[in-house]
Amino acid sequence: MRILFWVLFMCSFGALAQKNTIKQDENTQKLLSNIIRIQNNNNLKALDFSYSFYEKAIISAHPDSISSSIDTLFKNKKKTKFVIDSSSYKFKKLITKQHIYQTEKVSTISVLKGKKKENIIGLKMAGLKQPVYELLGQEFMPFDLSKKQLKILQFTFQNPFTAEGSKKYKFEIVDTIQTKKGKEIVLQFESKKNIFKNKITGSVTVHLQSFSITKSNFYINSIINVKTETIFGWFNNGKSWFPVSQSLWITKGKGKHNIDFLGETIQFENMTNGSSRKKFDYSSDIFVKINRNYSDYNFSEKQKKQHYQIQIDKSATKANPVFFNAIANDSIDFRSQHTYQTLDSLVTATKIEKKIYFGKKLINGQIPFGFLDVRARDIFKYNNYEGFRLGLGLSTNNRLSPYFKIFGYGAYGTKDGVFKSQFGSSFRVSKNTDTWITGSFTDDITEFADLSLLADNKRFKLYDPRPFNISTFYNHQSYEFTFESKFISKVETIFNINRSRINPLFNYEFVTPKTTYDIYSLTLATLSLEWSPKSKFLQAPEEILEVEKGFPKVTLQIAQAIPDLMSDNIEFTKIDTRINFEKKHLSGRKTTFLLQAGISLGNAPLSHLYSVSPNNLDKEAILRRITFANKTSFETMYFNEFYSDRYSLFQIKHHFNKWMISKSIKPTLVLGTKLAFGNLSNPENHQGIVFKTMEKGFYESGFELQNIFKGFGLSTYYRYGPYQLPKFDQNLAIKLSFTLNLGI
Repeated sequence: MRILFWVLFMCSFGALAQKNTIKQDENTQKLLSNIIRIQNNNNLKALDFSYSFYEKAIISAHPDSISSSIDTLFKNKKKTKFVIDSSSYKFKKLITKQHIYQTEKVSTISVLKGKKKENIIGLKMAGLKQPVYELLGQEFMPFDLSKKQLKILQFTFQNPFTAEGSKKYKFEIVDTIQTKKGKEIVLQFESKKNIFKNKITGSVTVHLQSFSITKSNFYINSIINVKTETIFGWFNNGKSWFPVSQSLWITKGKGKHNIDFLGETIQFENMTNGSSRKKFDYSSDIFVKINRNYSDYNFSEKQKKQHYQIQIDKSATKANPVFFNAIANDSIDFRSQHTYQTLDSLVTATKIEKKIYFGKKLINGQIPFGFLDVRARDIFKYNNYEGFRLGLGLSTNNRLSPYFKIFGYGAYGTKDGVFKSQFGSSFRVSKNTDTWITGSFTDDITEFADLSLLADNKRFKLYDPRPFNISTFYNHQSYEFTFESKFISKVETIFNINRSRINPLFNYEFVTPKTTYDIYSLTLATLSLEWSPKSKFLQAPEEILEVEKGFPKVTLQIAQAIPDLMSDNIEFTKIDTRINFEKKHLSGRKTTFLLQAGISLGNAPLSHLYSVSPNNLDKEAILRRITFANKTSFETMYFNEFYSDRYSLFQIKHHFNKWMISKSIKPTLVLGTKLAFGNLSNPENHQGIVFKTMEKGFYESGFELQNIFKGFGLSTYYRYGPYQLPKFDQNLAIKLSFTLNLGI
């Protein structure tokens, strides 16, 4: 009887618990539905408004968490040799007085038809004479919680409070609190397993009467630990709610590396001595904190005219401390008052600034020496025609003058024994639109039927493996005039007039109805437009910078050969277009797309037609064909195999997350497929070279293991379809790859 009683009791208790759980789930779901409904009504894209905000970022540590003890480090096992380690004591002493680093910014923001424009009116970066403008495009924390996706630092994830995003999370009501505004409910959320690359957790406090979010917290534990908090308030006569303040904390996470800032590990004076033993590790105590305060919301003021998304006022870096103190009202934090004055004794600021300057130059292919830049692309190259190409390229920089520059290079090929050169100068017409006019003379060689566009000449490649195996070049002696400008928002405009004498460096003849040319002269007028609709640009006092790269990137180029204008009677028109697109997935994976096409109308020589970037050697043994892979080349297509006067190509690659094999071996698997179509109207006009056309379509697919060790990897592609070759190994290409990480 007693056993039966306990069975009935447990069944009743279980049923009651299940009933309460179901009721709690129903309440949670009802609350979530109301939050999403209010969120949709609070869509900020439908509003035109403006506001101001003050932002302060510091790198610091809590003095109370740091030991002030002085340790003994033994140099041998017998403990007969030792040194005194006072680094922890010194670090605590310094951090008690001031922060490690800090920066402040004051901006006015205007939003019109969902488009945001920022005008920076005050800016201070401790220890740096010139601010790092590239960092100013970072959002750090989400302003609008009605968006489908939210971004915190580099972490992008689905918004828990949208109809679609809520399916990716688990929710639970954990508390009910009483505030001045009335009763509020605390709702916790947590991302479901295997949804995102990094687990997302957090909570929101919801006003029970209006179902509006009054406070939100997000937590991400990854390589770094991130915590954000946003306080919301009602504005616009109670119609909308906006952030009043935000804070973000970053601490060391799962990673085993020290926290870096601006590409430099923080260094402290008098903290080291001759001991080889590792001393006090600061990285576990250091944190980064960013605070934002919002004010002056206005819903009637019209947006001022501003060319780019972010603009820095000319007097922004000249703002005095009184200006920031009046806005910040931050008199409690006494350590901040000493940080700017004594930063040089705490952080090696000069090294940071020099490294930033050097890194920015190197990304653009330049090595600075005073007022001269050495052009890295001209130092060393290799190809089948020249052999080893050794050279020196120089250009003046802003330290000589921000309004003009003189440039040139000289190079010598060890195989062909010929000297090549270029000389030119550029003049800046407008700072506001970054407009330059350039004139130059070049005596050099260029690949036959190259696919590159004018916009590609501005991008630097530290190494380009394709030319290693190219043998079909032409010599050109060219006079050029170039106009470059960003006078159209988000569009890079280049106009070029080029007069060239072209001498093919192999047995090639170009046949026209009137004559046959083995050497010919061309005058080309070319217009290139590169549009980046999703990128974020910043207009700094000296330049216009792309601070956040967005996709797609669309390039259109039109070239017209003008006959009998200091040239031969050769006339044709070329139209080229290219679309680059990159999709980053919430799982951390990435998919890239390339769509490119071109057509030549008229009778153009082979030097100015298309070869769709082949990258395979015509050799029997597969091991003898192993070379370096190129990012957008066709790895199984042989050099000089196909030529076209009209073509189209499509490439897709899917990048998986890093595969952790060991601490030093973390390759990335990439799957790729490439295809191309092409045709040539009058192949008989091109004598001295044997080639095919690809009307039926060229196909190859394969995989890449990138960055297996120290940047090196392997890739393999297989050729199939109408132009598949008879033997299996003829269709297979195995290539080395290299991924460069500058660490800046």
